[in-house]
Amino acid sequence: MLEIKTSFGDSIPIITLSGRLDGYGATLLEQQLSAIESESPYWILDCDDVHFLSSAGIRILLKMEKQLRTDGGSLLLSAMKDEVINILSLTGLINQFSLVESVDDALQQARQHMRVRENVETLTCNKKTYILHHLDAPQCLIDIWSKSGISITDATKKQNLIPTNLSEFGIGFGIGGFGISAAQAEESPGLLFSMKNISGLSPADEHNLPDFIISNKPLEAPLFVAQCISFSGEPSCRIAGNKCESSLHSILDDLFKTIPKDITPVMMGFCILAQVKELRASKLTSSEDLTTQHYTSLDVEENALVFIQGVYFNRERITKDNEIKPLFDNLFLADLHENEYAIGCIAKGIDWEDITEINDAIRKMSNIDHLKDVVRVESESIIDSFNGWFFISDNIRSADEKRLIIEKAKDTAYNPEWDTIIRRIYSECNRVVLKQLHGGFTSVAFQVTSYDKEGRQLLPTVLKIGSIKNTENEVDAYHKYVEKFILNNSTTIMGTTRHKKWAGLRYNFVGINGTESTLCWLTDYYKKYPAEKLLPLFDRIFTDVLKPWYGQPRWEHIYPYSEHSPLTLFMNLFETLEKEQGISADAETIVIEDLKREIVNPYYFLKHEYPLRTGYSKLWYRGVNHGDLNMQNILLDEKENIYVIDFSETKPRNIVSDFARLEPIFKIEMCNLDSKEELVHMLEFEQGLLEVNHLDEKPSYVYHGNDPMVKKAYTLICRLREYADTVTLFERDIIPYIVALLEWTYPVICYAQLNDYKKRFAVYSAALMCEKILSLERSRREDV
Repeated sequence: MLEIKTSFGDSIPIITLSGRLDGYGATLLEQQLSAIESESPYWILDCDDVHFLSSAGIRILLKMEKQLRTDGGSLLLSAMKDEVINILSLTGLINQFSLVESVDDALQQARQHMRVRENVETLTCNKKTYILHHLDAPQCLIDIWSKSGISITDATKKQNLIPTNLSEFGIGFGIGGFGISAAQAEESPGLLFSMKNISGLSPADEHNLPDFIISNKPLEAPLFVAQCISFSGEPSCRIAGNKCESSLHSILDDLFKTIPKDITPVMMGFCILAQVKELRASKLTSSEDLTTQHYTSLDVEENALVFIQGVYFNRERITKDNEIKPLFDNLFLADLHENEYAIGCIAKGIDWEDITEINDAIRKMSNIDHLKDVVRVESESIIDSFNGWFFISDNIRSADEKRLIIEKAKDTAYNPEWDTIIRRIYSECNRVVLKQLHGGFTSVAFQVTSYDKEGRQLLPTVLKIGSIKNTENEVDAYHKYVEKFILNNSTTIMGTTRHKKWAGLRYNFVGINGTESTLCWLTDYYKKYPAEKLLPLFDRIFTDVLKPWYGQPRWEHIYPYSEHSPLTLFMNLFETLEKEQGISADAETIVIEDLKREIVNPYYFLKHEYPLRTGYSKLWYRGVNHGDLNMQNILLDEKENIYVIDFSETKPRNIVSDFARLEPIFKIEMCNLDSKEELVHMLEFEQGLLEVNHLDEKPSYVYHGNDPMVKKAYTLICRLREYADTVTLFERDIIPYIVALLEWTYPVICYAQLNDYKKRFAVYSAALMCEKILSLERSRREDV
């Protein structure tokens, strides 16, 4: 059943729908619409709560749209859901409608359109009459895309192409290429024409066959530009001309001189949808033409419909302006001996006379069947009638000022391929500063300080870049185990995207106090504060924040040796062992010289014994665990609010996994171990931790060194084991805990930031754990 409510915003009807717009719903809607009295040419249909759209519903929408168009207006569809948009896309009718994000956006758009309708004047020049529609828009900008110091010969080489996307580039034209990489774009550069979600390319080769991109996700449609001009902001005015029968140059010269303006512009950008009586066009037909900017004339085409983009400029002002002239010195496509440069997309089958908005023109062009070719439009082309939008500006800038500025803090590892991901996922920003978060193994994480287009600092966020599969796992885990359980102490996904083999994920923090808030890692807290202050904090993390995970365990079979294998993440573990420690994983035993005894080789146990135990299962408690709960994945703000991040490994698993994850960090990474003597003391400490036979027993503190961090580690390890004992209820078996410990002790030898003493300690610690497992198993067999 469709529910319909009607309201008004400044006399503009707002029809709010809820339910199914099916055959019966369409009948109800038509009845309701016929009862509305309004002279507004724009109506808003709020579709936020519409979940189904039938062919009958589409027919009533088309009927409304056609009726409003006769009055020069339109039906604005607000907040339509993706599944409903997909239905319109499948019918091929989506380009018939104006889709907007929200009712507020629709009202703003309708009001602007209605103001324009009222602000009209007639211009007469050289016996030609033009209808000028003033647009209520802030000053626009004209952007120059070109790398300084690059010769015309090198401009289209892959290292000099500027990576962007359809959304960032916007409305523009020039020389560029298509591809998912600069290397692909370098293969066929040519004349480029782009309009937000549409782009056309005429490659500079012997074939000259045009190619087009039409994307409903322009932010994710890559583009590579060599020499281009684009327009930022909204057009200054719309101008229509009928039966002009004049050259493009003559019309542009008329308008440049006669358009009322508050400034003396350096340049006038234009987008003209024109009926061209005689189209005189040319192309770049070879790679040599690119380097010489030699255009080959085409046969004159009569009565062509062309969407023309270009610029008309004041040559004298450009050549004398010391700030602007350098931008044009390297822009080879704009010959300053002429006054204009234009590229056009030849179109067909478009009813263009009733178009009043540039977005309507783009929407109607968004059909591959309407696009024929991309050409340079020569100034001698004879225009019959046109409808055009003009960007009048004295603010010419480098496109670098338009594009997102990506800055990296010191010691931040970075791959240039990530630029595309960052530009997409922070598209609303002007500048971002990346600071790498260390500690992850499957992805690279950054703390991001970002600023909007006006330079205002935004709330802090975290950006993760990793494999596509890993990112998909994290998004899936977030929806399954985070937002339903610990949302107020985690993060909110603000966006995801992918490029090549990479995927990016942007998080912000729920409940953060503002841009002045500071975030620090639990690692910093651990290093700074004594155990007495840390214990209440860890209690909050595990018995409060994450209690929805650990407090609901299920009694199920676990497979400890297959589920806790470190080889899933550290596939080169055995090679690293031999290279770093000179130990073979095929040797059954190793000698711990510091303990003066032979012991089982833990990596032999991993390589040869784990496979034999793959099918071994045990009834045990399983519950949601983070999966990689190191202290870099827990952050705190200045009020000690707790935030947990990085959920790529989050899933139900051995309930004690997260507690065991932290123990090797406390005793290996956080302690000061840099001598043979200290290594002996730490081995004694490890033996004390392993002397217990049950999970509910408190280990002894055996340590004869002088590092205060060891006592802190011991205190926190005891608390972790208390948590593990609590969540396993009446189970006392310590082996599932030790196997989970081994999962994160084995790979310590791969950590580049740790010294050799810590790596040796990890090897010996793992050996003592394996020995403990074998001893416990032997003892239990004897008891039986």
